[in-house]
Amino acid sequence: MALHNLKIVVVDGGRGGRTGSGGGNRKRNEKNKYKDTPLYKMLHAKETVKDKIQTGMSPSTVFAMDMGLRVAGQLVKQTANYYISDIGRRTGDSNYQNMINKQLNIVTDTLGVAGSALSGAAAGSMFGPVGAGIGLVIGATSSAISIGFKVAEAERQYQHEMFKQETSQQYALSRANYSIYTGRRV
Repeated sequence: MALHNLKIVVVDGGRGGRTGSGGGNRKRNEKNKYKDTPLYKMLHAKETVKDKIQTGMSPSTVFAMDMGLRVAGQLVKQTANYYISDIGRRTGDSNYQNMINKQLNIVTDTLGVAGSALSGAAAGSMFGPVGAGIGLVIGATSSAISIGFKVAEAERQYQHEMFKQETSQQYALSRANYSIYTGRRV
């Protein structure tokens, strides 16, 4: 014979359910109070925004909207990438393609700094206008530092490539016995 655990729910005049332990609502209320604190909202900003948007929507509507936004974003990014990456091949000018790619990187880096500043301001806004200002500065600074290191790494890579190219050129000239006085020897 198997024993089953039973949970008895007592409804008190239709005002809400209570469990046999008697402390279910109190624990739930304490947890909800914690969720209303600015610290919780800041640490779980994505969930907080998602909960605010989802109130009043059915789960299927939320799912459809989420998937629609993801697909639309992917479509825009892939379309732009497809047409931008083909400019060099169509014009036959790889330097032109490189210039376009650099301009595109500048735009994306600028948008990244702006997005980080806005998200920092949004996180800090839970602590009032001063918090929003501090969050804005910290978000922009963090993004700018990241971009600075990315640019420094690209510069280091470029200098290394130039060094290798110059060394290779000097080696090839010395093998050809090239000098100012004699010219090239065959």
